[in-house]
Amino acid sequence: MRQKNILIIFILSFVFLFAGSYLADAFARDDQADTFFRANKEYSAGQKAMAERKKEDAVGKFEQAVSLYEQLLESGFINGQIYYNLGNAYYRLGAPGKAIMYYRRAEELLPRDADIKANINLLKRDFVDGETFGQKPEILKVACFWYFYLNLSEITSVTIYIYLALIASILSIIFLRQQWIRKIIIIFASCFLVLVISLGLKAYNQSVEMGVVIADESNIRYGPGAEYEPRFKIHEGAEVRIEEKKDKWYKVYVFVDVEDVHDDEGKKETESKTGWIPESEIGEI
Repeated sequence: MRQKNILIIFILSFVFLFAGSYLADAFARDDQADTFFRANKEYSAGQKAMAERKKEDAVGKFEQAVSLYEQLLESGFINGQIYYNLGNAYYRLGAPGKAIMYYRRAEELLPRDADIKANINLLKRDFVDGETFGQKPEILKVACFWYFYLNLSEITSVTIYIYLALIASILSIIFLRQQWIRKIIIIFASCFLVLVISLGLKAYNQSVEMGVVIADESNIRYGPGAEYEPRFKIHEGAEVRIEEKKDKWYKVYVFVDVEDVHDDEGKKETESKTGWIPESEIGEI
């Protein structure tokens, strides 16, 4: 009898624990949805005030929208539309560096969104620094359309489906000894190989730490500290690759035109675009 009561108590405890967890998640989702709705409302109000040329009202609305969107991100609610709206809000607030940072984050989740690419290109036209890398050739985008038009999660899903189809085709040939099944196997195997390579490249490219300069002007120094001499300057919105972190300093490779640096013998240094920048002046993508 006692063992039966203990078992009942255990089952009830498990049920209440599960129900409590489910309700907590439901309340969290409802709270996030409400925050998202309020953020969108503030953002729309900012756009309306901007159209009516009420600059102060627009700034206040966009700042409130930014606060709510960032609150959502901190709670773990990641969404490409949030990043896009944050980029637009920071653009309206006159912070192009943070705008580019959030546009790039949105681009990873929404690679087919033409508005994101258009906004990035529009912003970059007004930047002080000219970038040395440009858009990918259109022929490459057409030839490898799946790579440029699918995000990492989507490529992963397609790869899994093709793998399952390949396995099913291999198993079916055991029972159906038809020549056309061999051709299907070859097609699926080829697609699977291409997708695996694409998935690896996509994952690698997204694992490379990138950043955007969010300060008006930054000195790229020879070492991780203010005591080191500046090597060159870059400005807000410049994109960099983060290669190393040390004591709140980032060693970065910059993708903008800088003056050529030469050694004592007059030879061009290969590291002319590499240097150190304070962590506070970089926004990580």
